[in-house]
Amino acid sequence: MKRFLAFIVVSSVSAMFFSSCQKENQTSLQSSPLAAPPGSLTVANQSTSKGYNPPFIYQVELSANIPGVQGGGVWLWIGLNPDGTGDYSGSDCGHGGLGAANDKGDVTWHLAGQNNQWLVINGLVLNGLDGFVTTITVPSAYGHYTGTIGSYLTLPGFIPPFVGTAQLQVAP
Repeated sequence: MKRFLAFIVVSSVSAMFFSSCQKENQTSLQSSPLAAPPGSLTVANQSTSKGYNPPFIYQVELSANIPGVQGGGVWLWIGLNPDGTGDYSGSDCGHGGLGAANDKGDVTWHLAGQNNQWLVINGLVLNGLDGFVTTITVPSAYGHYTGTIGSYLTLPGFIPPFVGTAQLQVAP
């Protein structure tokens, strides 16, 4: 059985549609990777889905936006593999620019902080910001989080990190 998995990200002024991947024979996760000691993944943690580069132990969806004529945003889906690699797809733009730019590629990631409370994701390029390489830092606990545009990603110096809004989902 094949099914199509899609992520819909809605901001205050627009909606974006991201088609993530087709999955076959997806099994549910029986336990969270956070329940096991760091670095010890069990068979129950590993999905048998077929998509970008499964099995993902984390999927991160981020929508970070600054409203208004001079605003813009970043809309990303990131799938993280147990071996410290991953894939991303999305777009970013400035409202005063040429429109949204496609962002897609490979990333690396690692756990950081006391008790491994953070996922640090490297290698993600924001093409709408002239190829700016950002670092994404999100909680390692599954859940939904909110913040400002700079709460979860590094930004070029001309964008103040404390404005706008961000919606973040960290999922298995």
